[in-house]
Amino acid sequence: MDLSWAISAAAVTVLVIVVVLMGLVLWSVRTHRDPDLHIQCDVGIDTLMPSLSGLTLGTSIGGNSVEILENGKFWDVLEERIGMAKKSIHYETFLWKEGKLGKRMAKAFAERAKDGVKVRIMLDANGSGGIGKSEVATMEKAGVKVHFFHRKVLRNIGVLNDRTHRKMLIIDGKEAFVGGHCVVDEWMGDAEDGKHFGDVSVRLRGPIVHSVQGAFSENWAGSTGELFAGPEVFPP
Repeated sequence: MDLSWAISAAAVTVLVIVVVLMGLVLWSVRTHRDPDLHIQCDVGIDTLMPSLSGLTLGTSIGGNSVEILENGKFWDVLEERIGMAKKSIHYETFLWKEGKLGKRMAKAFAERAKDGVKVRIMLDANGSGGIGKSEVATMEKAGVKVHFFHRKVLRNIGVLNDRTHRKMLIIDGKEAFVGGHCVVDEWMGDAEDGKHFGDVSVRLRGPIVHSVQGAFSENWAGSTGELFAGPEVFPP
């Protein structure tokens, strides 16, 4: 009996050690060890663009424009521009909940798809789990490709904590919208009370749109296997 007790104790000890080691590995993978950054520079932002490009592995290119869009007015502009799309619409968001705004956006996307515009929508499976089935059905029936990023299925068990918090819309590869707005009714107002949010997004035009299109392509291709190319999505 003493031998059996010793074997059981040893097994428990090994199990505890394995669990602790696995926990440490997961903690190490997920934990960022951000350094305390320091910089000394007394020049203006206008002369810092080459530095910012180099530090971010980017390239400074002229010809871009930025328009700031605040609060619920953002959706008015977005809906108008969606209605003007001629070739492609790509949309990605973290949150989409059933409601007035959801129905409004689903209808806008569906109408363009019915007219032959290629509409691809990437929704985070966690954040957009509350999207109404009728809204998805409205879009898919019209020909919209709707894909949920990292659904809760066995094959995704290793990436369930990897979510897409991106909020972006690219139209015809010529203009893009990025920011904080989500498809939830609380984002419709003007931050007039505790039930409506204030937020900021921007409308981008110029060469930078290709970069936003590339960001959308990253998650779309990685999840669906579909690559898109050509002037409909990356116009000169």
